[in-house]
Amino acid sequence: MKSLGPGLDRRAVIWIGNCTLGGTAGCTAIAMLITYCCTAHFGAEVLATTLSLAFYIPVLLGVPLFALIGVKIQQLALTNRLLIQASRYDGLTGCLNRGAFTADVIDFFAKQNLAPFPCTSALLILDADHFKKINDCHGHLAGDAALVAIAAVLRDAVGEAGVVGRLGGEEFAAFVRSTDATATGALAERIRLEVAEDRGREGGRADAVTVSIGIALFTYPAVYEDIFRIADDQLYLAKGAGRNCVSMMEHSPRDIRAMAEQLRRGFAVLQADGVDTIIDSQASRLAGR
Repeated sequence: MKSLGPGLDRRAVIWIGNCTLGGTAGCTAIAMLITYCCTAHFGAEVLATTLSLAFYIPVLLGVPLFALIGVKIQQLALTNRLLIQASRYDGLTGCLNRGAFTADVIDFFAKQNLAPFPCTSALLILDADHFKKINDCHGHLAGDAALVAIAAVLRDAVGEAGVVGRLGGEEFAAFVRSTDATATGALAERIRLEVAEDRGREGGRADAVTVSIGIALFTYPAVYEDIFRIADDQLYLAKGAGRNCVSMMEHSPRDIRAMAEQLRRGFAVLQADGVDTIIDSQASRLAGR
C-alpha cells in the first residue's frame, strides 16, 4: 500500500480525515444547540451573533485538535503493530520466531485434540547442512542471504496450508495443518530440491547450501512436545544418512494405544506371576510346617 507519510498509509489518512470531520461537526452542532437554547430569548441580533461564534470557534479549534488526536491514535496503533511484529517474527527471515511458532501450533493441537474427526498433520524440521562452512568461507552476509533464501522457499512451498518458523540459527520448522504421507513427502522433496537449486544458481559452489529434513506425520490426539521430538529425531537420522535428504515417521494415536495395551498386558503378567510366586511360597511354608 502506498505510504503517504512516515508510518501512515492511505487507510490511516482516511481514518484521520473522518475523525477530524466527525469530531468537529459533532462539537459544532453541540455548541450551536447550547448557544441557541441559552440566547434565543435575547433577540434575533444577539442570537445571530452568538450562533456565528458557536460555529466558527469549534471549527477553528476542532479541526487541528481532532487532526492531532487522529494522528496520535494512528501512531499508537502503528507502534502496537510493530511491537507485535517484533515479538512474533524473526527480524532476518520474516518467519515466525520460535515462541510464536510454538504457540500457534500448540493452539491448533488443542483444537484438534477436542475435534470429533481430527485431521492428519505434519511437522517438518529443517537444518541447513554444513552451514558453518558458508559463514567461515564466505562471510556472515552470505550466510544471512542463504537463510533468507531458505525461508523464502519454505514460505512459498507451505503457503496458506500451514505456518513457517525459524527455531534458531540455521534451523527452521514448518507445520502443515492437514495433509497425508504422499503430499508431505512431495512437499519435503520440493523444499529440498528448490533450496539446492536456488543456491546452485548463485554460482554452483561445491559448498552451496542444502537442507536435511525430519518429518513427523501424525493424527490427533497428540502432544506437541512428543511430535517435535519425533521430527527432531528424524532430522538427525537424515543427517546421519548423508545429509541433503528427507526422513519421515508416521505417528498415530493407534500406535500409542497399542503400546499402552502392551504395557498393560505386561504389567498384568508381572502381577499375575508375582501373585503365583507368593501363593507358591505360602504353600511351601505350610507344607514345611
